[in-house]
Amino acid sequence: MDRYQRKGPTMKTPAYPATLGIMLLSLTLPATFLLTTLLTTTDAHSATWRETKCTLYQDNRDETRADMPANATSNAFNEQEDAFIASGCTERIYVCPHSKAELAYANLMSIKMMNAGATGSFLPFVCEGGLQTDQPTQ
Repeated sequence: MDRYQRKGPTMKTPAYPATLGIMLLSLTLPATFLLTTLLTTTDAHSATWRETKCTLYQDNRDETRADMPANATSNAFNEQEDAFIASGCTERIYVCPHSKAELAYANLMSIKMMNAGATGSFLPFVCEGGLQTDQPTQ
């Protein structure tokens, strides 16, 4: 008798349920770990990105204001912007430009921050009732 031939019928029990269970477990555990890691990392990254944007905002502000005349912006405008920075750039504080110089400053800061990767929604330059400058803007 050939060594590959067997006597009588043999019944093999399929190993599918055990194999399938092991395969599913091997796929779900790493996926669960990855998802947990991504969610945790995303929250940490978001906090870090918010802090980075605020630091960028302060640096750009200092640089831009160094090139401006001392009284180019009003006390109210300065106080609103200071409050925004003091909040860690997280509070929705309206910094409303009323003069041509304030509007030019807000536009320049917007461009600088957007070039740095911040979205327009990060910026504080908003007027509650819409833009209402004291002087014509053109």
